[in-house]
Amino acid sequence: MADESSQLRQRIRRAGEQTQRQLELVLGEHGPLIRGSFGTRARVCGNPGCRCVSGELHESKYLTASDGGKVRQVHVPAADEVAVASGVERYRKFYRARAKLAANAKVQLELIDALGRSLLKPYPADNPLPPAKRRGRPPKPPDDEP
Repeated sequence: MADESSQLRQRIRRAGEQTQRQLELVLGEHGPLIRGSFGTRARVCGNPGCRCVSGELHESKYLTASDGGKVRQVHVPAADEVAVASGVERYRKFYRARAKLAANAKVQLELIDALGRSLLKPYPADNPLPPAKRRGRPPKPPDDEP
């Protein structure tokens, strides 16, 4: 029991360190964050004498994001390309760190519950009280079950 609880404490500490690293990423971000994808589109302008007719297409930068269930594209002028690209990348890093924080919080709670169970001593020894029943929704079955 002591060995198991010691290992659980170590795992909880490691999870706490991971949480701290992700928190530093989130708190260190000062924005601006720009939601969406930044990319390039090639197009033909329609002028019959233009170079794009022979295959040398015009390139334009666009920010693409969903808006009310529909995908919208916004043209990004050349003067704003660097700012938009860095804002989109900062947004992705920010929400990646947030997702890792959420997943790590779940792991931490599971480890804390396991530590609590490992430290639980039945009392009285001759006729112990039953363990506490799980509260809330039943756990979801694993994906491999039909």
